[in-house]
Amino acid sequence: MKTAKNETKILVFTSLAHFLFHYYAMLFPALAIPLMLSLKLNLADVFKLGFFMYLLMGIGSLPAGYLSDRFGKKNSIIVFFLGSSISLILAALTHNRAAFILFLGMTGLFSSICHPAVMGLISVGIKNIGTALGINGVSGAIGLTSAPFIGALLNWIGGWRFAFIVSGIVGLLSGIMMIISKVEERSIREISITKTDNTSKNNRIKQFIILSIIMTLGGLAYRANSLVLPSYIEIHADFLSGLLGSFSSGLSAANIMAASVLVSIAYIFGMAGALFGGKLADRYELKRLYLIFYFIVFPTSLLMASASGFSFVMLASVYLFFTLGTQPIENSLVAKYTPEKWRSTAYGIKFILVFGIGSTAVYIVGWIKKAYSLAAVYNAIAIVMISISILIVILIAVAKTEESRLKNRLAATGNLHRSL
Repeated sequence: MKTAKNETKILVFTSLAHFLFHYYAMLFPALAIPLMLSLKLNLADVFKLGFFMYLLMGIGSLPAGYLSDRFGKKNSIIVFFLGSSISLILAALTHNRAAFILFLGMTGLFSSICHPAVMGLISVGIKNIGTALGINGVSGAIGLTSAPFIGALLNWIGGWRFAFIVSGIVGLLSGIMMIISKVEERSIREISITKTDNTSKNNRIKQFIILSIIMTLGGLAYRANSLVLPSYIEIHADFLSGLLGSFSSGLSAANIMAASVLVSIAYIFGMAGALFGGKLADRYELKRLYLIFYFIVFPTSLLMASASGFSFVMLASVYLFFTLGTQPIENSLVAKYTPEKWRSTAYGIKFILVFGIGSTAVYIVGWIKKAYSLAAVYNAIAIVMISISILIVILIAVAKTEESRLKNRLAATGNLHRSL
């Protein structure tokens, strides 16, 4: 009973942390126009103010993961809550541009703690890891999609500074509540003390390296789609804009609103996929699930390159259902291939790859669009998806080789004991 109660507390606070990470990340761009008017800057210069925040959100993941393993995942999540929230409030209170950039950067630095610490704590302290990671993924998606609406509402009530301060207070209260709730960080699994030989360790490292390459490619594809999807829907799936245009005098505003609605619908399917993938991750073999999900995305992305209208939106929904569905499966695999004492560090490595290398998709998408077309981006994504599928087949083969080797070794040991 006590274990179940502690698991619930872990899930509540890790989900809240993931929500706030993505909410804070989206709050700044959501308030770009009010910031532009308040600070008397053009929009491009406003976006530049957030450069260090987003940079540190990514590159801070690895050291944050190491520190989480060293000083505790629970303590790290509390530091995330308090540090990022105080930094956001200080950014609202300052009237100096350099200080504003500094405090936004600190918000990003403290936010980098979130992913490795949250996923590390879930993988150690919750029995059904896949289901918990699926719920956690949905909470992050809700933070991402709700930030523009909540930010706009708070800005309407009291301005962008008010929006920053209220949002920061919510994070502060979350950290205080986590301290009061006395969440326990303890492993609910028996830790094996069986010593593994160098060959087994090398094979495990080899599997993690293959997984890391897969995660990097997946990060590139995810970022490419997130960049292209709103514009592609606005251009090629304008069936809703006509209806909305009848309620608005501005065709451009109707197109943007229609695209936003359709993108949101597609991401709702993605949230369902994250829950579905999480449930399956607790019941079935992870690597085969991983392969099935990614292999389905391959033909889907190919079809997206030539689709338009309602069919494109449906294909985009299928795409997001399975790509976001891979996330709890993937994060469960990271937990499987890494020891508990280095778990947060492993997640730190993942998010350096996904956020860091994945960010180069901005330049890759631009090159493909210029050289070919926007639709060609989905052809490129299809190539990435089939490459990932091949790498997962290799991962399964490497794992099978290791399993066969262990079985042969156990059989040889049994025969030796019988002969004695």
